[in-house]
Amino acid sequence: MDRSGARLLVCFLTVLIWVHEIPAVNDTHVTARTLSPCYSANFTPASDRLISAVGCTVVFSPPGLNFSTGIVHWDYKNVSSTDILSIIVYFKEQSKVDLHPSYIGNVEFSKTHWTLQIKLQLGDGGMYSFRTSSHETKWFQLEVIEPLSQPELQSNSSLVGSTTEFVCKVPVGKVDSYPWKKDGKRLPEDSRFLLFQNDSILCILNTALSDNGVYTCEVGNQVSWNETSLKLVIQNPSNVVVGVVVVIGIVVVLVAVSYVSRKHLKCPTQCYCGHSDVLPWKTVYLKSTTFQKMSLKCLLLL
Repeated sequence: MDRSGARLLVCFLTVLIWVHEIPAVNDTHVTARTLSPCYSANFTPASDRLISAVGCTVVFSPPGLNFSTGIVHWDYKNVSSTDILSIIVYFKEQSKVDLHPSYIGNVEFSKTHWTLQIKLQLGDGGMYSFRTSSHETKWFQLEVIEPLSQPELQSNSSLVGSTTEFVCKVPVGKVDSYPWKKDGKRLPEDSRFLLFQNDSILCILNTALSDNGVYTCEVGNQVSWNETSLKLVIQNPSNVVVGVVVVIGIVVVLVAVSYVSRKHLKCPTQCYCGHSDVLPWKTVYLKSTTFQKMSLKCLLLL
């Protein structure tokens, strides 16, 4: 064999060794499922994707592979990154498991079935893969969503003819939809009902007495649902004016009574102050302790 033939043989053997060391990509994907009990949303996985919630437990299972020696890896990477982090490295011969420090206390690994179990946090969303020294699966995507907290519903005070505004706020979680109801039914088809800011704000223009009722804000995303309600009472301006006048009258009377009930009360002539006789035309001073219960009667006769 000449020199050129020898070089070709060496190159061919080198390529064979290099190819042999590359893990073969298996056509099957990693499978994953959410353990119960969890939230009532549908967590049935697609072929290469699963949606689950913060606080749930997800179990990743590798495809059926048979080998007696080698190393098992469970890898993670962010959807928008190429950097790979090995969550688990299992040395089968030594029965030794190396766990990444950031997953301590949050991950369980089965040496028998090679499954990976994770108690989900919001940052666990991303791509997962299983590989050995000779096989490697395609990446499996896990999306982790935060369940919604109880919504808070607020409204401004409303008069007939004014604009009523309801604001629905959710302190925790990202809302996908804000369906609204009035008295348990969908909002009526009315051009006065307007929705703003991804439907989280409901405005009622030119409010009428017929708009009285219980308004409900429903919130939902792919893993949770919640609602809250608030009763709306529309006030007639004329009734409000009468109420204000009554309140002002009561305040005036109370202030006057307080003035009359000073330490020394000045009681003018012709003012009946609880005595049988009408006082003569002169100024008389009475101590407040004697006159407390008679001050209002004296005030009304002034």
